[in-house]
Amino acid sequence: MNELSRDAKVILLLCGYLGPGENFQPLGLREYNQVARWLREKELRPADLLSPGQLPVLADEIKIPEPRLAALMQRGVKLGFALEKWNQSGIWILCRSDSDYPARYRRHLKEQAPPVIFGAGSRSLLPGGGLAIVGSRNVDRAGETFARDTAAQCAASGMPVISGGARGVDLTAMKGALDSGGTVVGVLADHLLRNSVDHRFRESLADGRLLLISPYNPESRFLVGNAMGRNKLIYALADYGLVVSSAYGKGGTWTGAVEELRRESGRPVFVRSSGKVPSGNLKLLEKGAVPFPDISSGRLTPELLRQASRPRRLAAREGELPLFPREPAVRREKEPALIRESTGAFAANPAPGNFQEKKEYASIYDAVLPVILSALDQPASGADLAGRLDVAKGQLNTWLKRAVSEGRIRKLTGPVRYVRR
Repeated sequence: MNELSRDAKVILLLCGYLGPGENFQPLGLREYNQVARWLREKELRPADLLSPGQLPVLADEIKIPEPRLAALMQRGVKLGFALEKWNQSGIWILCRSDSDYPARYRRHLKEQAPPVIFGAGSRSLLPGGGLAIVGSRNVDRAGETFARDTAAQCAASGMPVISGGARGVDLTAMKGALDSGGTVVGVLADHLLRNSVDHRFRESLADGRLLLISPYNPESRFLVGNAMGRNKLIYALADYGLVVSSAYGKGGTWTGAVEELRRESGRPVFVRSSGKVPSGNLKLLEKGAVPFPDISSGRLTPELLRQASRPRRLAAREGELPLFPREPAVRREKEPALIRESTGAFAANPAPGNFQEKKEYASIYDAVLPVILSALDQPASGADLAGRLDVAKGQLNTWLKRAVSEGRIRKLTGPVRYVRR
């Protein structure tokens, strides 16, 4: 059932499409981000927009017409009917204000994370991880076999498969993983409601091995823009991406892969490169993708993918600024240093040759403050931040308290969270 908070209801009223007959277009991602930034600056929650006098101020300051905002907020009855229908079909809803909203979306996509997610199936699969397998709708037999066998290997190694649910490579990979007893997350661009009751998925949804999610209305039809927009959501939930088959310079598979390769700290993108493959696959290699390792005589494991993606990770770091400021020192010290990983976590053992120049700091606090500030571009609780930075919660709270007193970090309430000023 949808036990929605007041915050979530306001976000749905502002951003959700609730059926035909709408007089005003719901807010898009860019517009909602304007609202979210305004709320953070005012130290308010979305539910505070229900208070008299807030909407006129918001409309004036972010330049969205007040009549439009007011009309969207007055759709309470329509929202109630929609929620009842979705509840009866097993559809649940998460908003960016919710604590169990996917952490990978917050870290990887930041303000590109969708304000609303609709889902069917067990939320236990939301943490993600594993391999995103994507490709063209019109794939040859060799590509189908490759997608199915790779997904089966993921299942055997306990790695989830993330895909897009579209005809062709996506559905082949999803079915290959499920038939082998694995777990799958399908990020859909359309028809979530219809797919949630599809006989092909019913059993896997019921036993908790399949999760279907979408940032779009559960009854939305296929739109090219929606299909393009969900590509980044597929990669963000995974540890690695795999392009089985891609046209060159066109189509959602190509666009999604190139977008991820260009993204700062993007996921490593593998490409099927052996045998006869489409020209798009080879062109993606030129743009920084990595050949998928040969598993014909071995087993696909997370460690194998980690080792195979290492050239991509190192190449991505070449253009990054060091985590701590550099000084023109003559001597390099091979000592543990914090290196930002693509998942938003921090590793204590950098790759050879990536050691940072030694620098003197007045205190440990001065050294770690840039790390904390970098991690707080979105609000986070102390416990969440301690887990991401792998530091004792008590020590982190001491640093947070000092940063708040210095005006470097703002403390939010209800619940307590922290965000960089």
